[in-house]
Amino acid sequence: MEKKADQMVEFAAPLWLNKNRKAFLQSRRIELLEKIAEHGSITKAAKAAGMSYKGAWDAVNSMNNLADKPLTVNVTGGRTGGGTFLTEEGRSLIQMFRMVEKEHGKALLNIGKNADDLDRALNLMRRISMRISAKNVCYGIIRDIKVENLLAEVCLELKSGHRIYSIITAESVDTLGLVEGEDVYAVIKASSVLISSDLGSVRISARNQLSGRIVSVRTDAVMGAVVLDIGGGDTISATVTAGGVGSLGVVEGDEACAIIEASNVIIGVE
Repeated sequence: MEKKADQMVEFAAPLWLNKNRKAFLQSRRIELLEKIAEHGSITKAAKAAGMSYKGAWDAVNSMNNLADKPLTVNVTGGRTGGGTFLTEEGRSLIQMFRMVEKEHGKALLNIGKNADDLDRALNLMRRISMRISAKNVCYGIIRDIKVENLLAEVCLELKSGHRIYSIITAESVDTLGLVEGEDVYAVIKASSVLISSDLGSVRISARNQLSGRIVSVRTDAVMGAVVLDIGGGDTISATVTAGGVGSLGVVEGDEACAIIEASNVIIGVE
């Protein structure tokens, strides 16, 4: 299967400093302060910064209200005819902001250089934000695909080392573009999972038998839920009747096995 063309991913995030949960400083406001320092006038500074006089005046007032000390001072009369000038606090704040902004830019640049790590992180965020009704979603790598006539058996290796098998149509293999070595996920409804506490003397036909330790048992008057930790950060949840939970007689910490028919395992891709 041909890979999708590489996409350039770049981080671009303007730096904002908030104070008391209100917007205090960002690059545009710092630029306004720099123009005030250059021109000694809010009117000229607003024009140089591409802002309206009212917008510049409101921004300066907002910054002064939130600052511990005034950032600007208004001078009237005198030989220069007065104007607006930066205080020592204002000049210090500009210097501090530009220093932080420089480090901020370096950090984003370093993130961009680690494109592979970034791609994996974005994939992980997409997976985490995915919303589906099935209780169980396990990520793994395709280790084998066997296609015969209309059906195919796909073998996934999970993080735990367990292998889980799925029976899907041969057409689905082509549609999803499944190949060995690809990262995919197995989706399993909790109602399709059987829990057994003793497989020693039982022979079953189900392809998937995932052993682990029970980490949660919950019941109400009608239904129950059993969660099995199979290792590697993977858990399998099973929905059973309250009577079924009672018959199992299992408690947290007991060893058990999740039994899943291969036809009940759905394969998903990014």
